[in-house]
Amino acid sequence: MDFSGYLWLMTSPYETTYSAPRFMAFIDLGYLLVAIKAADEHLEKRLPETHEDESQHVIGNVNATRQSLLRAAFIAAYGIFEQNLDELVNMDQKSGGHLIAPSDLKDRGITRSLTYARKVLGMSIDTSANHWKDVLLLQEVRNHLTHFGPEFADSGDHAKRWEKFKRSELVSLRPMICFTIDQFEEICHRFTSCIEDFT
Repeated sequence: MDFSGYLWLMTSPYETTYSAPRFMAFIDLGYLLVAIKAADEHLEKRLPETHEDESQHVIGNVNATRQSLLRAAFIAAYGIFEQNLDELVNMDQKSGGHLIAPSDLKDRGITRSLTYARKVLGMSIDTSANHWKDVLLLQEVRNHLTHFGPEFADSGDHAKRWEKFKRSELVSLRPMICFTIDQFEEICHRFTSCIEDFT
């Protein structure tokens, strides 16, 4: 479909937006990382230079804003990663003429992409590799954030999860789930490494 006729709607060069095909969605990880770094620099400038009592409220609010952005960016990054794997196996299904489609499997998310890659496409993806171990843990972090938020309930299940997350270098617990910019960048590297296993 030719969308050139709609270009007149663009009234400002700042409204021009680029996008990549779904099979190259990992590029959005780069855009997200740039955005998070820019937002973090902006928030850093809002921190007071003194640590007097009244400054503590400002510092607390800025840090809460920073963590809200980082958690939202993490969930978005995970979604980009999941979509990218899904698109790659769908493309392989079509180009290979496989009768079974990824959507025919009962699995969901990255588990479905992994199952399809192994059982239908015959790919050998080693999920015991460190980058996959990290990503499978991040899947649990993402599920926790999505269903329970950044905090942990007083339950045995959440206590076990807290202990597991605490051992990861990609997550900070203060005591709620938090991230640093460096951790977010490393998470994007892990996602990219997993995507490379599919290509």
